[in-house]
Amino acid sequence: MLPLYYLLRTNVQSSKMKVNLFLYGSLARFGGGRYVAQMSVDLGPDSGKMELLNQLGIPREERGYLFINSVLCEVPGMETGSNELLKDGDHVGIFSIDRLWPYQYRDGIRMSEGLKAALGERGAMHHSYK
Repeated sequence: MLPLYYLLRTNVQSSKMKVNLFLYGSLARFGGGRYVAQMSVDLGPDSGKMELLNQLGIPREERGYLFINSVLCEVPGMETGSNELLKDGDHVGIFSIDRLWPYQYRDGIRMSEGLKAALGERGAMHHSYK
């Protein structure tokens, strides 16, 4: 049997995680910024990208590129439907739809499995999706 202090410490550590969030462009207003906002967001254990987006309340039509730890997970106009799990201390960056990412840098970018699958269904990456 495990000691009580160990059980309490383990439950406290696993009950929350902090994610470092950066919001760019007009999305900065959701974090109290004008052009860029940085904040720590508390999430429950086993939370993913979808829980974070739901908690933030950012409208879909305003979201552009979304990166988790420098891995591209969402592109403007294409939701993957996958819920990449987050870990304590992860870095998430979300760009507003009016902030473009230079097209020439897109080839060879590290992508989440969910985005790879979505692009596999829809074809190559484009400037916009309808």
